[in-house]
Amino acid sequence: MKLKLVIFDMDGLVFDSEKVYFKSNQLAAKELGMDFSFAYYRQYIGSGTKRMIDKMSQDYGSRQLIEKFIELSHQNVFKMVKQNGLPLKKGFHELSQYLQNQGIMQVLASSNDRKAIEFFLHSSNLDDNFSQLISGEDVKNSKPAPDIFQKAWETAGSPARKQVLVLEDSVNGIKAAHHAQLPAIMVPDLLRPTNETQKIARAILPDLSAVCAYIKG
Repeated sequence: MKLKLVIFDMDGLVFDSEKVYFKSNQLAAKELGMDFSFAYYRQYIGSGTKRMIDKMSQDYGSRQLIEKFIELSHQNVFKMVKQNGLPLKKGFHELSQYLQNQGIMQVLASSNDRKAIEFFLHSSNLDDNFSQLISGEDVKNSKPAPDIFQKAWETAGSPARKQVLVLEDSVNGIKAAHHAQLPAIMVPDLLRPTNETQKIARAILPDLSAVCAYIKG
């Protein structure tokens, strides 16, 4: 593949973080006396905090409760990462080094907030891996809207779309890339690809090592 730009999602793609988020949510929910299952949580994977707050406020009938839930969840995440670190997904270093050697720009586009993104990158010594960071705070609409990948593409200088590749682990992320008219590969994490994502993704691969092999052709 002749690439100029690879746009990485972060959670579940670079970091094995979705399990940490779910555990943090569970602890917050228990403290607040809320029911919170994985079956409920899965709809928010890849979609960002704002959408989660808006939708959960409707479901639980109290925005104040959900804002407290999110605050406690964030505290739990930071505490867990400080104590245990945040494991990288298989093949990240291999892929990132290959892209760097080939002069292919790497941009991070995450629905997370910038403070969390920078904390996670710094905690894992990845501060210099990405030329640009786009956070959920930088766009109006969360995935599956195209905003975040459109912003990342424009920030990188708007190269020809066929020379761009988005890497995503979530169904919402693949939809967002498709809506932004950018080719995307899905590397599934907690959620398996749907029939729709199988149709719109360029490929579905098991890990980032496989993505590296795919790019090398």
